[in-house]
Amino acid sequence: KLIRFVFGWYPALCAQFCPEGVERKALKEACRFQNGFAFKSNLFKNNGKPILRITNILEGTLSSDNYVYFSESDYKVDFSQFKVPHGAIVLAMSGATTGKIGYNYGDVEYYLNQRVGMFVPNTDILDNRYLYHWLRGQSGNILSISSGTGAQPNLSCAKMMELTIPIPPLEFQRAIVEQLDAFDGLCNDLCAGLPAEIDARRKEYEYYRDKLLTFKPRDEEE
Repeated sequence: KLIRFVFGWYPALCAQFCPEGVERKALKEACRFQNGFAFKSNLFKNNGKPILRITNILEGTLSSDNYVYFSESDYKVDFSQFKVPHGAIVLAMSGATTGKIGYNYGDVEYYLNQRVGMFVPNTDILDNRYLYHWLRGQSGNILSISSGTGAQPNLSCAKMMELTIPIPPLEFQRAIVEQLDAFDGLCNDLCAGLPAEIDARRKEYEYYRDKLLTFKPRDEEE
């Protein structure tokens, strides 16, 4: 179905929704980026509200364990801006996991630790899942603009938010998301399979993701 979409419906949708090409915007024009809070390690708890740290961000998702917790009563802070709800897209901003994109598929609400950031799209122009798939294809670019060396790079959110994202009409974005979600789900269903098969499916997902998220900008169409 996906292959048919790429080589059949996809060009037709391009012609229908983007006959003059696709506008690109800087990330800062299409979404907000929320930095994390500097929780104090000496106030970590064994229960309470879970803190999302860079070590909890896996490739495309969040870990199911190894969380630390905090109590709001230990701080005089409004933590609502640091809440990571279901469907939130987060980013590791330092350390060995710099550039990794995570997605909160569960119902647990976490709280952003320092050096973890969260993307909050303007949903009038940008679909949240479209942004997620696009960001997963940008991990290398995001890592390339970080400072530092070795296992301790640090990401500048100001530089990252200058990256430009193609923004076709929302209906087109959602059609692309439907296909990539289906393929991503297939990859996840194979997690218990043979490593070679899993790797092959992930490479296919990456190929079609990049194919579906590459557009000619408007100035090249004129």
